[in-house]
Amino acid sequence: METADFIVIGAGIAGASVAYELSLGGKVVVLEMESSAGYHSTGRSAAVMSENYGPALWSRLVTASRAFLETPPERFTDVPLVTSRGALFLAKSEEQAQLTEQAEELVRRGASVELTTADEALRFCPVLRASEFASAMYEQDCKDIDTDALLAGYLKALRARGGRLVTDAKVEALTHSGETWTATTPRGVFQAPIVVNAAGGWVQEIAALAGLPYRNVVPFRRTAVVFDPPVGSAIHSWPMTFDVAETFYFKPEAGRIMVSPVDMAPSDPCDAQADELEVAIAIDRIHRFTTMEVQRVTHKWGGLRTFAPDHEPVIGRDPEQPSFIWLAGQGGNGVMGGAAAARLAASFAQGAAIPADIAALGITAENVSPGRACVVDPAADAPVVGTLEAFE
Repeated sequence: METADFIVIGAGIAGASVAYELSLGGKVVVLEMESSAGYHSTGRSAAVMSENYGPALWSRLVTASRAFLETPPERFTDVPLVTSRGALFLAKSEEQAQLTEQAEELVRRGASVELTTADEALRFCPVLRASEFASAMYEQDCKDIDTDALLAGYLKALRARGGRLVTDAKVEALTHSGETWTATTPRGVFQAPIVVNAAGGWVQEIAALAGLPYRNVVPFRRTAVVFDPPVGSAIHSWPMTFDVAETFYFKPEAGRIMVSPVDMAPSDPCDAQADELEVAIAIDRIHRFTTMEVQRVTHKWGGLRTFAPDHEPVIGRDPEQPSFIWLAGQGGNGVMGGAAAARLAASFAQGAAIPADIAALGITAENVSPGRACVVDPAADAPVVGTLEAFE
């Protein structure tokens, strides 16, 4: 039996980042059911840092994560964690007021943005069908994230501080007695007074093992497709491009174009695969909204994105058991907002105040709580992609 101060379940970007933060003040054991870290959602992320993408609180956590990603601690990594990309958001006529509100909010948070007409946006991404949109916003500080380097940096620092990653260690039993949690895995038995549930699509299964009531934090499948760009295109300078209604996004990736139809099909936790209908929809979105032609799909994949009904983070102490900490509901924002989300989760695990820079952005224990109404109510509506609530 191995003892620690904290057990973190899951070694994706959420688990690795919170383990990194907690290892500053105690011994951390990270339990990962797969044979390597970051196998599921982390390894299938679009991996950009955009302060405008996603719901309000997640976008603020991205703002609070920017300094770490742009200037990581000394010896954290030998390569830059981020490189310039830019992001372009496209609005139809009825969405222009929403886009203006987003721009104003970003400026208040210190971001550099430019509002343009759809025709003017062609200078950023020349393959757009400008006639399909009315206006655009360019976020120049959006960056590509080297997810592999980020995850490796967290785990390297964890080991240097005496922490441990245990792979092939699926939690088969999780019990609480007195002030101690006991996690039983094929790789041994582990005990600690605090458990952090960072298991991605499997967070509800972990909570059930812990004997806790159902929480409405569930996985949905996301599909991505990769194809060759037009011959001779200088795609290295193209931004990541989104529509405000969240029906597609695309970006240059390793000399090709990656596109997602931003699908959200409810899924059991699993090794998700691309859905063929969504592959066809992704291709149709490219044909409809750009001048590109998809001649051949070179790669396709699926991944899980885990959401609460309001799409916002689920971070904090479980209302039934305060020594069980949730770090969940990333909804595809976990890589870019993870540095701040980890500091936030660590503050709850350590019984400390929310970090001042995060609190200053309007993030409170209540608005990210696993005890808020839509999370504890199993009858709450499931999240629906494409709604404007994600930008309020």
